[in-house]
Amino acid sequence: MKRDGVGTGVDRAVQPDEPAQSDPQQAVFSDFAVPDAIRINKVERFVTAWFHDSVRDLAVLELGIAPGGLAERLLVKGASCYGVDINKRSMPGILFKQWDLNIGIPDFGRAFDVIFAGEVIEHVIDDAAFLRNCANALRSGGILGITTPNLAFSLNRLRLLAGRVPLFAYAPYHYHIYTVSTLKRMVEDAGLITVGIKGSHVLFSRRRHRTGLIFEAAADHFPTIAAHIILFALKP
Repeated sequence: MKRDGVGTGVDRAVQPDEPAQSDPQQAVFSDFAVPDAIRINKVERFVTAWFHDSVRDLAVLELGIAPGGLAERLLVKGASCYGVDINKRSMPGILFKQWDLNIGIPDFGRAFDVIFAGEVIEHVIDDAAFLRNCANALRSGGILGITTPNLAFSLNRLRLLAGRVPLFAYAPYHYHIYTVSTLKRMVEDAGLITVGIKGSHVLFSRRRHRTGLIFEAAADHFPTIAAHIILFALKP
């Protein structure tokens, strides 16, 4: 896929009158809703703690927005919420734009206090340009939250030894695979400062059994072996 007429990433916010492109691989998410609350819970707790439990009047942009995500939660707390997705979404109370993030982040006419990209970065072709675009769209002092599957998940280490594909990380609609160290380096190369790293769960979650709560808590202490990486970065 080409972006901005050439084969390189775009580091600016694309104006709304520019043509959006479409990645047909992502059509499988046309009816997507966040399947569990684990990662959203952890992101919401971090954001509210960072802003001292006051999110009222924050400008929040959720990339890859879907029902059950962060924007819906912060909207009811008084935040001004915006969303972007390659597929159409019906998001009451949220200013939504259907857009392909491969060509940039559309211009909403403002910078953001919080940008959240849940399970998005692995779906964009030029992930480095995506991170630079996120940094450009943040205000100084703003926070970027990212979640993405972890190649080095504890069970994936065993699966790879057995010659099997890694859970969560591999899919035909994923263009990149990350570990904590690779994602942290890319975020910092984009000019952001890592201020927190957590994980979803290290073995199984409460979706399988209530004892999964233990493994969800453990993931925050051992994110390098968690199923999903949850990273927070500050724009200085």
